[in-house]
Amino acid sequence: MIDIFMKSPAANSLAVLVFLALVFTCLVSLTFSMRNAPVQTEKGWYAKLLPGFSVLGIPAALDLFQSEGNVVLIVAIVLMVFILNIVVPLLKIRGNSSNSLILDWYKWSILITSIGGLFVAGYLAFVHTSGAEIACGPSSDCESVQTSKYAFMLGFHVSTIGLLGYVGILLGWLVWQLGPRTIQRITPLLIWGMCFFGVLFSAYLTFLEPFVLGATCMWCIFSAVLMIILLLATTPYAQQVFTVAED
Repeated sequence: MIDIFMKSPAANSLAVLVFLALVFTCLVSLTFSMRNAPVQTEKGWYAKLLPGFSVLGIPAALDLFQSEGNVVLIVAIVLMVFILNIVVPLLKIRGNSSNSLILDWYKWSILITSIGGLFVAGYLAFVHTSGAEIACGPSSDCESVQTSKYAFMLGFHVSTIGLLGYVGILLGWLVWQLGPRTIQRITPLLIWGMCFFGVLFSAYLTFLEPFVLGATCMWCIFSAVLMIILLLATTPYAQQVFTVAED
């Protein structure tokens, strides 16, 4: 296993950090969603998880900016998603702003982050279906990951599964905000369920990269960090649904 890991130590080290963050996020989200007390997003250590874990996506962005493919716009969009999920929550923690976007950032983060995920999964799905060469940075080996046997599940490429997942999350958000009131009440729980599954799925795939394949795809790191953000952002709203159901 060590020999496999050392094929690309820098990229695989990032994958290990992201894997640990995925597992930690699953455990924290499950614990906090079942609590009777509301999840604190203005103070405390939970509030710091969103900006803290968003930082993990920045090295992947810097690596992909050095790729030879014409993907600068996509990488820039996803990088902006990470930056927003770092800066805005920190402003929220400071508590010196009355801006509605900052106060309700977790709600808007779900929308913005799922759109970022659509760009990532959409690009990977395009590469798979068109046979185009994938753009990859100097520290990673995206081609080996995307063409491995682990990139397929039940006959579908993981990029297709990811794309459908992000579409589902985005549609769920729209129903939550614009749908009938009776459906709005339970929609956050459905979104949380999709995000929770997405993080588990990402954890499985991320574990394979450094320890089985010996190669890490920065696009996969992108998606994994985006799923972490989504699960952290949806947990407070899922907790509210659980609390109402218990009452």
